[in-house]
Amino acid sequence: MRDHDVTLSERTSGALVVEIQGELDIGTVLRWTTLIEAAICELPEPHLLVLDLTALRFLSVRGARGLLEAVESCRDRGITGCLIVPPGGAAARVVRLTGLAARVRVFPSRLTAIAACQPVEMRWLPG
Repeated sequence: MRDHDVTLSERTSGALVVEIQGELDIGTVLRWTTLIEAAICELPEPHLLVLDLTALRFLSVRGARGLLEAVESCRDRGITGCLIVPPGGAAARVVRLTGLAARVRVFPSRLTAIAACQPVEMRWLPG
């Protein structure tokens, strides 16, 4: 995995966004899941993990299973996890066919994911 294949950003609202780029398959799933795990451990109290698949060119069934395992690991720690999967994108069909969409919340954009998944006390609405 090259350094420019991933973007991590912490939001002050406690959300960790991981943008997964390139390919997520049997050859790269261990690197991606390790990266996600390390990012979660290093950040102070993320309340939300957002896995952004917008820039993903290929997603295999094994890659989808790795995403599910990452989200389930977060659930065990009390962290909500969700996916950004644009309709018609490379990952959309695999997410649907593998049943991943039935087990993990899926949103079309970061904004909708963060707005929907943040705890009520962390949401900010302009007054």
